Amino acid sequence: MKQATPKYLLRQLRWILPVLLSAPSAKAQQDPMYSMYMWNMMTIMPAYAGSADVLNATALSRMQWTSIDGAPVTHTLSAHAPINSQTLGAGASLTYDHIGRSATTSFFGDLAYRIHVNHKTRLAFGMRLGFNHAQINSTQVQNTNPDDPTFATDQSGKIMPNFGFWVYLWSNRGYIGASVPKILRNYLGSTENDVGIVTPFSQEATHGFLTAGYVFPIGSVMFKPAVMVRATEGAPLSMDVSANFLFMEKMWLGAAFRQGDSVTGIFSIQITDQLRGGYAYDFGTSQISRGAGGTHEIMISYDPVCARERVRS
Repeated sequence: MKQATPKYLLRQLRWILPVLLSAPSAKAQQDPMYSMYMWNMMTIMPAYAGSADVLNATALSRMQWTSIDGAPVTHTLSAHAPINSQTLGAGASLTYDHIGRSATTSFFGDLAYRIHVNHKTRLAFGMRLGFNHAQINSTQVQNTNPDDPTFATDQSGKIMPNFGFWVYLWSNRGYIGASVPKILRNYLGSTENDVGIVTPFSQEATHGFLTAGYVFPIGSVMFKPAVMVRATEGAPLSMDVSANFLFMEKMWLGAAFRQGDSVTGIFSIQITDQLRGGYAYDFGTSQISRGAGGTHEIMISYDPVCARERVRS
């Protein structure tokens, strides 16, 4: 059977694109974003679970806008593996996201059902289920109005369940997928006035992702362009475009561009057959981010089983 090509993968968009249209417009809190998402796919594409056919664990830390106090800091730990070699994959992810006076801890489990489209191409459907734990330290904010009920008490200990779904198509050279990782729009906090009326605020936003990439051999070098489209309620549609080159099957060098936000330099190296490390630095291009300092992102990925040929692309 013939190998999947970029043209073949792009044809799948006619039924994947509608997944991204599920998020209505509203002002809401956004989930963390990543520059090295192509090596941390579990955060945006849970159907990736088990697709590498080996057990993998990845840790990533992102420190955004380093010149601003209270700027976003995100730590993520994820792991995934095939349950069997043909049909099922599973994974889990733990994320701690801190910005300003709020901190959110998330834990989600993922289950993917995989089918063979042809000899070299597979399709995965699946579902994510988990919860967020939110804490908002409102009393730490310096406020000109001490009687403002919004800042009268801290909000903590609230556990909010959520779920999502996705679809992911991949071969040994390329991939394309769409996901809505969290569907429910939970409120992270609320205020109560003098007469007992409770007003919710800081609502979670629904996110939709469409991502695709393909590996082109150029002599002894592998060239991998990738794109990610991010649809978030209350925010404009955004796009990340990246280009990475693999040298000697050990070292990745590349760059990425985030529409209206930043330009990123990316470096990753295969330290051993089981261990990979990566670093990315975002240079801000927007009016806000230019004066906010750069953004650092550090990644380490571990495969306990030596299987580089199976996970290279």
